[in-house]
Amino acid sequence: MDTNIDEDGSNPTAVLKGLFPLPKFIRFIKERCPPRSFDDPSLVAEWKEARAVALNVIKEEAGDVDSIGVRELSEEMKPLAEQVLQQPSMHRMISLVPRRWCMVEIDRLVVFQESVNLRHVEQIKASLSPDPSAQEIIDLVACSGVHSHPAVRCTQADGGYMFTSASNDLRFLDVVTVEPDAIQNFTPIGSASHAIVMYVGFSDNVISATRSGNRIILTNGSHRVYALRELGFRYVPCLLTDVSDGDVSEFLLPAAVKQDRQFYLDAPRPPLFKDYLDARLTRVVPVIRKISVLKAKLDLQKSSVPAL
Repeated sequence: MDTNIDEDGSNPTAVLKGLFPLPKFIRFIKERCPPRSFDDPSLVAEWKEARAVALNVIKEEAGDVDSIGVRELSEEMKPLAEQVLQQPSMHRMISLVPRRWCMVEIDRLVVFQESVNLRHVEQIKASLSPDPSAQEIIDLVACSGVHSHPAVRCTQADGGYMFTSASNDLRFLDVVTVEPDAIQNFTPIGSASHAIVMYVGFSDNVISATRSGNRIILTNGSHRVYALRELGFRYVPCLLTDVSDGDVSEFLLPAAVKQDRQFYLDAPRPPLFKDYLDARLTRVVPVIRKISVLKAKLDLQKSSVPAL
């Protein structure tokens, strides 16, 4: 699989074919790749060839997904992983439902994401030593240390603010009202009664998965898992949530899985992580490189109402 990183504004990306419906494959190419990069007849023919392979794989590996391996973390990793959960930002995540650290077999993880950015994978691999220590691995799993999120640039214009980042995880986190004296190193003009604070940044980006019955669905961290798999790892540390209870699954399963439960949770052989590394079931395509942009604009209005 060619993973050379080019400089023409695109990312080499492995996209699954033959496992998901044909329209999904075509739509990905049309929406993400440079215009006129491929023609429809050749894409259809390529998908049909991969579909024949996929049908054989589905037949031969029916039921294997339900035998995924799960192990305890090594004694060296356990305290490091528990430190991750002590971060204040993690409290909300782990307070909703029980979650636990474990080592999960990579190849039999159920996947719903149809592509992997190989440029990003190469960057992750380059940041790791040849034989990563337990600390390096946990830092990667928790997106901390040298693996922390990329910088966010903020610019101001036309009464608004624009935030940009190379990470597509950039998001609005919260808006709160605080006492003015909580804001340090800034003195407003006048006597402030309140301060409105908007938080922009990233989610707690831990490699995580969700168990439903005997199946485990990878819900976050596919690029980091791919990098470790290419480096020879067969198991990955993962924060696991169990949603076998039907009521809990309604709000904790990924949207794509909820929309097609039969395909992911009941089919004898759904798409698995190892399919990303099967040249027969993937196509490397150039995906237009983009950055994430968030825009915020204050809408302040003053009026008068009758006093009560």
